[in-house]
Amino acid sequence: MRLFLIALVLGIAALAWADTYEVPDSELGISEISEAMSLASAGDTVLVKPGVYDSVSFYDTYLGRRSAVVMMKDGVVLMGSDRRDVEIDQTGADYGILCMNVGADAVIRDLNIRGAIGRSAVPEEDGDGRSLVAGICCLDAASPTIVDVSIADVSSGLVVRSDTAPSTPSLEGVEIARCDHHGVYIYGNSAPVLIDHSTIVSNFDHGVYAYSGAATLSNCSITHNGKNGVRSYLSTISVEYCNAYWNDRAGGDSLDYFGLTDPTGDDGNVSVDPRYCDLEGTTRYNYRLYDTSPLVGLGEGGTDIGAWGIGCEDTPVEEKSWGSIKALFR
Repeated sequence: MRLFLIALVLGIAALAWADTYEVPDSELGISEISEAMSLASAGDTVLVKPGVYDSVSFYDTYLGRRSAVVMMKDGVVLMGSDRRDVEIDQTGADYGILCMNVGADAVIRDLNIRGAIGRSAVPEEDGDGRSLVAGICCLDAASPTIVDVSIADVSSGLVVRSDTAPSTPSLEGVEIARCDHHGVYIYGNSAPVLIDHSTIVSNFDHGVYAYSGAATLSNCSITHNGKNGVRSYLSTISVEYCNAYWNDRAGGDSLDYFGLTDPTGDDGNVSVDPRYCDLEGTTRYNYRLYDTSPLVGLGEGGTDIGAWGIGCEDTPVEEKSWGSIKALFR
């Protein structure tokens, strides 16, 4: 009991000492996310106001010198004030967000990453060039928690690659759409990448491609990708309560899974038209579901499959002021 009370007191003290750095912040001279991240320490939060952020910095990695808009720090929370209106523009960088040597308490949430469509490094001696450009890249012992993030119109959405230490990033409520290469690319990573309640749609190549890697997929909608929905090569992939549909249609017949036993019909897995609100981007791409979608309530525990629930009609959205958001961190 005494040890528990000591731990509780220390935990409360740690919260009291934690700081929140806003971006931008004229008083501190902060205009870019990287500037706030340089000031932050474990336990701190970098809280980003609506805007487009595209300042590029360079970092040393085992792949060589690489550029990114943001380099995560262990134990720091990177949080947007609004998923739709906080945008990381990756156009001038190899990565929107780069993660190295961070654990699950490094959190990325409530923002979107755009740009870099068509940017693709050619294969080099260090392997597949598709490892070199991505919305989010996890290299060596990089296991961030990624929640309610949208990645679209980039080269590859998420790349996980390890050389000396495996990474186990965890994704929930993540949308990865219309990437030039793969939605998720896992290369040489023995630990499983955990992807739950996410939507991986309309990517040019594979939805999820594990090459000598591992992944655990649950409650995901993986549809309309140019090649396989889920592709495995010398990898271990677990799939439960997922929908894989209309992938690899260029060859005529759909091939949702390749390199692993098709799990459709087992463990809650299905292959059905998800009935997205706007798959083609007629007005604005919207991968929420019609209320008649078969994915509603079809996930584990009666949840909806995919990153989004029902949301096709114009429904009132509760406004949240900037002050109310800041109050969460006081």
